[in-house]
Amino acid sequence: MRNQSMPVLFDRFFSEPDGRFVPRTGPRTTQPAIDLIEASDHYEVVADLPGVTREQVEVEFEDGVLSLRGTRPVAETPDSDARWARRERRSGDFSRAIAFREEVEVAAIEASVKDGVLRVRVPKAERRKPRQVTVN
Repeated sequence: MRNQSMPVLFDRFFSEPDGRFVPRTGPRTTQPAIDLIEASDHYEVVADLPGVTREQVEVEFEDGVLSLRGTRPVAETPDSDARWARRERRSGDFSRAIAFREEVEVAAIEASVKDGVLRVRVPKAERRKPRQVTVN
């Protein structure tokens, strides 16, 4: 851990679902960029997954944590005699975990992929939704 820069350590610390630092082992995975949007009755997670089809992504919700994982296909060179002059687009395994601190309707979670963007709609539990109370 000594060879890692401080920003990398902070990124890893704050990216764990429950805020704890867990050393990574095994093959390296990347974390897709996400937006987390909160509406009055649901959350929406939007993740950039260019080149990934619905068959290549897995969405799971367990113990208050939404997990996104899958594999980005390896981009091939256009010609058999071509070689990479620069290669910046990532391929391989990816994963991302988002912890929800409040109850959600697990059975009503929906996910879709379109144009390289994964959208996951996570409805809030009925008892957590704001309710207008009529004053008599």
